[in-house]
Amino acid sequence: MIQVEEHDIPQISRGLVCVENELLHAIGESDYRIRNMLSGLFNGGKRIRPRLVLLSGMCFGELDEKMIHAAVAAELIHTASLVHDDIIDMSDYRRNNPTINSISGNHVAVLAGDFLFAKAFEILSEHELINSMLYFVNAIQNMCSGEIVQSYRRFDIRVTEQDYMDYIDKKTASLICACCMAGAQSAGAGSHEINLMGSFGYKIGRAFQITDDILDVTGNKKTLGKSVAQDITEGDISLPFIYLLAESDNSDRYADKLNKESLNEDLKQILINEAICSGAVDKAQSKARQYVDEAVELLYEIPYSIYRQALIALTLNLIGRQC
Repeated sequence: MIQVEEHDIPQISRGLVCVENELLHAIGESDYRIRNMLSGLFNGGKRIRPRLVLLSGMCFGELDEKMIHAAVAAELIHTASLVHDDIIDMSDYRRNNPTINSISGNHVAVLAGDFLFAKAFEILSEHELINSMLYFVNAIQNMCSGEIVQSYRRFDIRVTEQDYMDYIDKKTASLICACCMAGAQSAGAGSHEINLMGSFGYKIGRAFQITDDILDVTGNKKTLGKSVAQDITEGDISLPFIYLLAESDNSDRYADKLNKESLNEDLKQILINEAICSGAVDKAQSKARQYVDEAVELLYEIPYSIYRQALIALTLNLIGRQC
């Protein structure tokens, strides 16, 4: 079957242009200091979440303002969460640009993230996207819950694959699920279709985060826009390292070292090399592919359209990305 890419469909390009314009408008009327601080956040980025809102909606109906506003809210919420993540992780760079917290301090960065959350809900409220608002509220609650629970397990080599899946379901997949449900709902899809798209979102959310964690191990600072192996440095045991440590010899060897809240560069490089050479990274990639396959299988339950095919192409591209 021939796959349809997004750039082949004018309606998607038009929808994304509208999203970009609305993102700029969302911060354009704010105080100039806020505007200057936030405008850089929307330069670059893959707009995965707005794309999922639009494509999920267009699988069931024509592109309209409701879809666009839901897509804008999704990107604002995602961006707000990144601003807060940078504070938690004490990150100086994101996408090779200085973070707000590194320039203006944590106090201002917290408020900047809150401002973006408020803007998202202002848009959802103004356009009476009540169901979408409920999906996004649930996602934010899950994101906060996942972050809190994971913070209690830092530098804990007893973290299991199931623990990890629970974290990423809350921290990443819940928002992607909300995007897919919001898109379908804004197009007037039925409850079965909305729930199906939510399940699809959870599957690709898992695949997306696992791929992200693999890139954290195998990437480089230039392409990632942040330090390599940042997760393990911060004590978050991601799936490649869970698979590495599942071997009893490795667990014994690294137990003391990973219980410390700092890793020297030599040990970090050893862990990276062993995760790659041991097959742990390959095993994690297989897990990501499994969720992508399951997600695509779900999409075959909805009617054929060029938008469904574009959604399948986007899903398959998630595990082939380099950054």
